Amino acid sequence: MAANSSVSEDELRLARMGYKQEFSRSFGFIHNFGVSFSHISIIIGVGTLLSFALSCGGSAAAVWGWIFVSLMSACVALAMGEICSAYPTAGGLYYWSAKLGGDRYGPVFAWFNLCGEIGGISSVGFSVAGMIFSCVLVYNPSFDYQIWKGALVAIVVLISCGVINSINDTVIERVMEFSVALHLVGPLIIVIVCLAKAPTRQTASFVFTNLENLTGQDSQGFAILLSLLFPAWTFLGYDASAHVSEETKNSHTEAAKGIVYSVIVSAVAGFLFLIGLLFSIQSIDSILGGPPELGGPYPQAIISLFIDAAGKDVGVFLMAIIIAGSYCCGIAVITANSRMMYAFARDRGFGGPLSRFLYWSHPTTKLPLRTVWFGVAVSILVTCIGFGSSTGLNAASSVATIGLMTAYTIPTFTKLTMARNTFKRGEFHLGPFSEIIGWIAVLWVCFLFVLLCLPQFYPVTAVNFNYASVMIGAVTIFSALYWILDAHKWFKGPIIRVSEEELAAMEDNAKKLDGSLGVSAA
Repeated sequence: MAANSSVSEDELRLARMGYKQEFSRSFGFIHNFGVSFSHISIIIGVGTLLSFALSCGGSAAAVWGWIFVSLMSACVALAMGEICSAYPTAGGLYYWSAKLGGDRYGPVFAWFNLCGEIGGISSVGFSVAGMIFSCVLVYNPSFDYQIWKGALVAIVVLISCGVINSINDTVIERVMEFSVALHLVGPLIIVIVCLAKAPTRQTASFVFTNLENLTGQDSQGFAILLSLLFPAWTFLGYDASAHVSEETKNSHTEAAKGIVYSVIVSAVAGFLFLIGLLFSIQSIDSILGGPPELGGPYPQAIISLFIDAAGKDVGVFLMAIIIAGSYCCGIAVITANSRMMYAFARDRGFGGPLSRFLYWSHPTTKLPLRTVWFGVAVSILVTCIGFGSSTGLNAASSVATIGLMTAYTIPTFTKLTMARNTFKRGEFHLGPFSEIIGWIAVLWVCFLFVLLCLPQFYPVTAVNFNYASVMIGAVTIFSALYWILDAHKWFKGPIIRVSEEELAAMEDNAKKLDGSLGVSAA
């Protein structure tokens, strides 16, 4: 189909899934890819989690773990991309679950995706706040940083990201273009500066073979397993391309490619970023327990690496790059989350009154402003945990990871089992490798689910206990009870909002347009 009819093709495919075109379809591949690439954010992943990797397994475990988890994440992305090509809709994972596993189960699965997205927004806000206060402490070591101050700044960050998401699609497009460039060029600048200015450089033996175990337990093997969480926490959010598919041209191919390419590019760029930082380390002890002033690490410990390698002023400049990339990540997370909630409300997933309120887009900009600010508001409530408990925040972060990974694997599992003989693949597919890649993805997520619930530091206390298993259990019980006691009465899964007559008219117009284009070409 010619370029001038591509939008009609997108609308027709969406209508076949039962939905009308309600967003502006202005995103190209770079914007769709940019939302997932920014959501993954190697800058925030490597920048905030490197100290964890050095404690659990050391540099060698970080390097080889990154390679292994990249391959596993690519399998998950490929399996998701195949389903996305068949169902390119903003509902994404929950819509796929409903279609492949039956309407009975899709609504329950949606809560995992929703909880994961909300937890992800809150985590980004706190990460940016920690980076800002790290820069403050460089020049004012006596500043009394407390977690409630981080929570306040995180709330400001979330509100500002919400504002940017409320202007128009063009602003979001420009931000995603900038974010893609920043996530590619920023790590390169950081690595070049650190390697060029570092007084000494680590050896290849240190980077590729050095193991550490600072977890408080004796098993090096278990410490290496825990180190897999470093890249696993990074490779999250690539379902975002599906959530903005109704705003993407040629979404039946571009959204799927956005999912897959965001993981592949992140894997390669993140690996080079990680290697460069490891070669630039001057002292692991400085990163894990350095100022302020010798009383403990900065809120974001990577700034110690920058200062040791390049000095205070340059170190703060490099941290500013990390802050900018992380802020773009926050914008992308809210973008994806708002579309997912909009689709959920469209299918009355929040109940009658709330769904009717949230199922609305601005008449001029076509942006889902109510779900943008509903997501921001709920994330602020989660962030308020930070006024009293860093343990609660860590648990919320783990729930975000578990929620998203659970949501990722359910559609693939149902495609491989319940819909094995009924799934109709789209233009992007894995051919004969579909089943094996799908099962690898499912098994990896099941393994990761267990790993995410295990204690990470010993001896286990009330402060460092991993509450993720408790919280995800609470989410599961709440979802099940909500479904059994009430939601099953009114939530029947995806709602058809295009009549058979309307769809037939669209099909007829598409055929006439194809025919006229054929005559014109002849």
